[in-house]
Amino acid sequence: MPERAAAAAPLPLPARPNRRLVLGGHVAFTLINTVLFSNAVWLVTLLVRLHFGSADAVTKDWQTTLVTAAVPTCFLLSIFWHELLRRVTLRTYLAVFWLVAVLPLGCIAFVHSYEQLLLCHLVATVGFAGWAPVNGKLLKSFYADAVRGRMYAILNVVALGGGIAAVYVVGRWMEASPEAFRPYFVGSALLQVVGLAILVRLARLTGTPDEPAPAEPWRAAALRPLRNMHAILRTDRRFRRYEIAFMNYGAAFMICEALLPVLTTTRLGMRYEEYAHMTQVAAKVVTLALTLPMGWLLDRIGPMRTSAVAFAGLGAYPLLLLAATGPWGIAAASGAFGFGMAGVAMGWMLGPVILAGSAERVPQYVAIHATMVGIRGVVFQGVGMGLYQLTGSFTWPFLAAAAAFAWAAVQMWQLHQDLPAGGRHIAPPESASADPVLATEGAAENR
Repeated sequence: MPERAAAAAPLPLPARPNRRLVLGGHVAFTLINTVLFSNAVWLVTLLVRLHFGSADAVTKDWQTTLVTAAVPTCFLLSIFWHELLRRVTLRTYLAVFWLVAVLPLGCIAFVHSYEQLLLCHLVATVGFAGWAPVNGKLLKSFYADAVRGRMYAILNVVALGGGIAAVYVVGRWMEASPEAFRPYFVGSALLQVVGLAILVRLARLTGTPDEPAPAEPWRAAALRPLRNMHAILRTDRRFRRYEIAFMNYGAAFMICEALLPVLTTTRLGMRYEEYAHMTQVAAKVVTLALTLPMGWLLDRIGPMRTSAVAFAGLGAYPLLLLAATGPWGIAAASGAFGFGMAGVAMGWMLGPVILAGSAERVPQYVAIHATMVGIRGVVFQGVGMGLYQLTGSFTWPFLAAAAAFAWAAVQMWQLHQDLPAGGRHIAPPESASADPVLATEGAAENR
């Protein structure tokens, strides 16, 4: 009997690895990741403006918008990436992510026309949408609730510091050799394999859940993400309000994103190095300086009020762009952008993590949140460029962006008033299940 009792006793859970070990590995991945992704979008955009774009100014403006809008637009696919994450192991998921998001960027080394560049970029943006769900899952698994804001802030500091160095070097490299993008994209894509292998190892050490969901017919699997997103946004009022506030912020962001390359290259005549340093580096330096304070702030006042402060600060960004008469004016605007993004980076990821309420809901809430980015990209980059083309002036689109930032700040502050005291542990309504279909089936079985 004692032997049988011992045999029936559950095996002890493996000891949780030291937080420093997990954070160290996560930092190593982040540095590798930032070598590629801190440069990918701005460099492709400048390649359109200065290397592969049409000689006709209006055509080139819309070619630029296709590139800048592709990244947020493809986030519409994030809910489908979440469905893949449910159905395969983490190793398989990250391998697919590399093939879809990273390999096409490596292939940019071999392009010789705008059409080829756009094709590689579009495929890569489909892959970009796959990062948010898995990142939310790993953050929830790697770090406890009480320290996640600070840990995420540390990772952002590392990403920003590495990004500043990477952008500075690539900007100067491109100015010295306009073909430098070719070895850069190949080398950074290959390096990404090492970074993703580190993530797989960390997931094993921390016991990250990695059991694929049962297989089901393709039609049910394809429709499930849409049904789930509709059910959650319909039943979880707080999450819906959070998304509405972020939609207004995103409208302003997309208008500025579409017009920044046009403003800097057409009106101010900036090239690779100057653009990289006065936009990317200037913004990242300010964001770097403020990320740890924003992480500290988030752990004390929550992601909603942190986001509200950030949105309010971003209201100055389009106004400063409008007032800029030279590179240093753009740098000042980028500083305001950096201030806002230090807070947005905290609230963007950790808002859904908190509102989800439980670990199993986190990847789906983050996926829905990322999908909303796609809607903003589809609509508002075109609105920004259309207003510019219609009026022949940057004034009206930038004023509209400033107003949208301010209104988003008001909405997010009001949302905080509706949260439970502290706002850290929020249980969504039962009807906002991570899977309404399975919830219904489970209820039937219980009856």
